[in-house]
Amino acid sequence: MYKYNRRRKTGPISILFLVLFSCSIVGLGILSYLDKGRFWDMLPYFCIPIIALSLIMAIFNLVRHSSTGFIFIIFFITFGIGLVLSSLFGPYALKREASGSYEGKEYNSAIASYELLLEHYPNSRHADEALKNISFAYYYDNQNTRALSSLNEAIDAGIIDPQELQVKQMLSDIYFRLAESHAASKEYGPAGDSYQSSVDLLKQVKTGFPDTNEAFIAAYKIPQYLFYAAQNYIKSENWEDAIGVLEEIVSEYPESDFQKDAAYELEDAYLDLASKLGSLSEYEDAVSWFKKYLETGPELERNFLFDLKIKQIFEGAPPGIIKESANSYYSTGAYHEAVFLYTILIEFNPEYLEAIIPSLVDSKIFLAKSSPYNDTLQPKRGRYIELEGKSLLIFKNDTGFSMASYLKGTESYIVFIEAGGSAEIEAGSEEYELLIEFDTADLLPFFGNRIYDEKRTYTEVFKIEEQD
Repeated sequence: MYKYNRRRKTGPISILFLVLFSCSIVGLGILSYLDKGRFWDMLPYFCIPIIALSLIMAIFNLVRHSSTGFIFIIFFITFGIGLVLSSLFGPYALKREASGSYEGKEYNSAIASYELLLEHYPNSRHADEALKNISFAYYYDNQNTRALSSLNEAIDAGIIDPQELQVKQMLSDIYFRLAESHAASKEYGPAGDSYQSSVDLLKQVKTGFPDTNEAFIAAYKIPQYLFYAAQNYIKSENWEDAIGVLEEIVSEYPESDFQKDAAYELEDAYLDLASKLGSLSEYEDAVSWFKKYLETGPELERNFLFDLKIKQIFEGAPPGIIKESANSYYSTGAYHEAVFLYTILIEFNPEYLEAIIPSLVDSKIFLAKSSPYNDTLQPKRGRYIELEGKSLLIFKNDTGFSMASYLKGTESYIVFIEAGGSAEIEAGSEEYELLIEFDTADLLPFFGNRIYDEKRTYTEVFKIEEQD
């Protein structure tokens, strides 16, 4: 006799799990449609418990001879496949592949995988790590523009701490590389800005990590990179920024190998900026920057290029500005600068000569007495003349060069004489200091004291003595 065992009906607990598992499939489908990154992230968390519960419910129902057990087996197989797929595809697989390439220093491969992860699964839990690592991979692979963009994005997202020493070093290196690339492409303005950005980060390393080797290296690099920045600003004719950087090198890094070169460049930058402003008819600023140039103690050698810049600065400048600047130097005993500006004033505004004669003569004679010169002898008194309180002075120029005579007494006089020419002046009868200058550096000036008697003629002859 055989007993027949009926299949048991599906119990309420099994039905509940069937509904839950079905809802899980539907939910995962919706999540996959809305956000694939989140879908692949969540898939293992769904699969593992459902696999375990499906197996339990399948055994439970099969033991009870319920056909529902086969449905749970289907769930078990389905979510098992899902668990396997989550490790083979999606962001986790890309992350695992990228990490392997990154650790093996195969940065191109790592970058390709990280880019796919970030492009297709930007909301994945692996995206932050991918953004951080791809920033480093770009850096190590010398993809500097991308490295900078990626690092800044990671910093803004709070993934990377910008205060870390390594991050500051990386950013400084990236800006330096970008600067070098800009300079090579003759993009001088961006090159200067990038060098400056690199310096800003090096300063942070130096002050923020003072006891490290990195701070020591940064201290050496800072003036060097500043000088490179200045050179590129100069090439882009950005004189203001160039001057600011050069002034920083000169004042803040006097022991640097670049201090001396920076001082030379600064001298030229002041003059070039003054020339630029003069060409734009901004004369007050032009003269102001030219005074900064004078303060560097230049040799003021006249040549074609220098004269062209002088013309741009002063030819159209209001003479009052030039005269006021010259007088300020004269009043402080800066006679070299005063003489130069007085000379420029009468070069472009000869009508101002009489007004500045006393100051110019005084400055000229002061400078002459502190420099090498040829002594002159008191000339013999000449013929008698009918000039009350006056003497007649005759200057003869037999040197072959243009000559300027400066007389300083109670009154001051200036006489300009061409080569081979002569000039006469009626001067007050008194004691004078006499300076004779020539328009050539080959002849030293003549200097000496004079006493001119009333109603007398004095002849001063200047010539080049022949050497045996």
